[in-house]
Amino acid sequence: MTEDLEALRPAPVLETERLVLRPFTAEELDAVAAGEQTPHFAHGFPTAEDMDFARESLMAGGYFFTESVYARMAVVEKSTGEIVGTAGFVGPPIDAELEIVGSLAADRRNRGYAQEGITALLGVAFTDPTVTAVRASVPGDNAPAEQVLIAAGFVRRETPGPETDYFRPRPA
Repeated sequence: MTEDLEALRPAPVLETERLVLRPFTAEELDAVAAGEQTPHFAHGFPTAEDMDFARESLMAGGYFFTESVYARMAVVEKSTGEIVGTAGFVGPPIDAELEIVGSLAADRRNRGYAQEGITALLGVAFTDPTVTAVRASVPGDNAPAEQVLIAAGFVRRETPGPETDYFRPRPA
């Protein structure tokens, strides 16, 4: 019952020092799925990963993909108002863990934005008392993502397959 109520929470709007993480509008999601460049999309956004996410969201038409607390959100750079990436969760908790996911346009990397976004999302994740950990899967060749996760308190967990799994247990 608690999980059902948690799933009904709307997607939050999160604000960090330099970013706003907010739900995508329907028009933005359509543009991302089509790979279109709009005036408020940063150069290099959307990435192929973002386009895949948007297409899957539109095909599913599901609440969890765009409107719930578990949605993947637009990452907006405050100084420009441009969408520079995406960040959020893959869906509701599975086995009491949430999976975090995100991307940034190439020219917005190495600015600390990923760290800001992860910190904000961890705050949301652990407001759900049923969530015992947050996890992230990283392709084996993405050392910068691994460094960001480690800096945010994630630890490596062995898993089969080509990706490396990281998890962050609920703070004590």
